[in-house]
Amino acid sequence: MKKILFSIFAVCTLQLSAQKTIYIFNNTQYNLHNALMGADQTNSNCYPSLFGVSNTPVPSGGAVSYTGYYNNSPNPSIPTWSVTLAVNNVTNIPTNSPVLTPLGMATDWMMNKFFLSDPNGATIPYNNETIGTIGCGLPIITEIHPTSSIPYPFNAYWFIVGGQTYFNIEDQ
Repeated sequence: MKKILFSIFAVCTLQLSAQKTIYIFNNTQYNLHNALMGADQTNSNCYPSLFGVSNTPVPSGGAVSYTGYYNNSPNPSIPTWSVTLAVNNVTNIPTNSPVLTPLGMATDWMMNKFFLSDPNGATIPYNNETIGTIGCGLPIITEIHPTSSIPYPFNAYWFIVGGQTYFNIEDQ
């Protein structure tokens, strides 16, 4: 009985300490390009923080998810993470480095700096934006909608359910 209880406790503990997943849904007619940031938002300076730019756009109608920063595949969509441990202490770490695993346990997804590109090469005005917690200690931006002064071609949503982060973007 002790072994069963210990096993349940160990599984629950590992699940609670592991970095959460971010799910990204592109419901626009465009390609979605993401630059993701994760950080320890429980302290006043948000260190450590990690920033990675995806080389692979999410196509129209597509979805992608990231569970942590570590990825041992031969062609990861985010090949390198810029890791900030303190002021003036920034290191670029490849995605396949095991150093990223403990950093994933100490951080959670913070924001997405994104832009859209037309698959046919046409220019898209007002398509660069940031959603989530865009600065340490700042309020979270959960929605972006077009206005008369900034006529975005999209509506975007950032929300957290059950400890998992979701980013959804859709045509206006």
